[in-house]
Amino acid sequence: MSQIDRQAELRRRQLSGLLWIAAVILIVTLCRADLHAIFPPGWWRFW
Repeated sequence: MSQIDRQAELRRRQLSGLLWIAAVILIVTLCRADLHAIFPPGWWRFW
């Protein structure tokens, strides 16, 4: 592998790792939050 290929692979892995971490944080936050805080009554009327 050339130097450019290794750098591209490293960036791809870093990006996918950061996306996984962000997804885990989002899921944990949504699980801990109160459903009425996420979806207040009448939220569907704003659409």
